[in-house]
Amino acid sequence: MSKQDTKLDKLNFEQAYQELENIVQRMERGEQELETSLSDFERGVALMKHCHSKLKDAEQKVEILVKDNEGLFSTTNFEQD
Repeated sequence: MSKQDTKLDKLNFEQAYQELENIVQRMERGEQELETSLSDFERGVALMKHCHSKLKDAEQKVEILVKDNEGLFSTTNFEQD
């Protein structure tokens, strides 16, 4: 595992997403050298996968409020279709 991967594991979703947004903005400006753009692209792909993983983990933990026949609310685990 590279140093960059280790740092990635320590980022929460919001931090990773913010870094990804910053990379996109830099690349859209087109003011970087090719090597820097390639490095940013690689980091961006890793950040995107990390964000996707964080969202998937959160999705699995979601609890849905369900109203029963008596009008009371209870919680059940989220199940994907």
